[in-house]
Formats: sequence, structure tokens, C-alpha cells
Amino acid sequence: MVKSDYNYISWEDLIKKLNKYYDLNIITQKWSHIKISVWWVKSIVPNHKELAYGTFSAIMKQLQIAENIFLKLK
Repeated sequence: MVKSDYNYISWEDLIKKLNKYYDLNIITQKWSHIKISVWWVKSIVPNHKELAYGTFSAIMKQLQIAENIFLKLK
């Protein structure tokens, strides 16, 4: 996916989509970071209104989810 194709997504929308379409578990929250796990893989999601593309991309890579497929989910 190209950065120009990315429209900002909030951490709340990211969590909602992961919870709806994938087996999401919220492990802990400390300050402005939420530790989540999808299947057996863990990642940290910052509590930001708009996730930067690099942050979003890194989370998707850690969770082994294709960015373009995830963004097409409603």
C-alpha cells in the first residue's frame, strides 16, 4: 500500500475493526498505550486520535494483517 492511499484512522476505529473481524484481546493499558493481541501476536496501539501511516503500518506488520484488506473492512 502507498502512503498516499492511507486516510487517517483513530485508535478507537482500529480497535473496533480488530475486535469485529479478528480475535482481539486487550491485555493492558498503561498511560496512552494499549497492549493488544490478535491470535498469538502482540502489539502496542497508541491512544491517538489519528494514527500516522508509519504507526498504522507497523501495527499491521506486527499483527500480520494486510493493510489494504484491513482498510477495506467496514
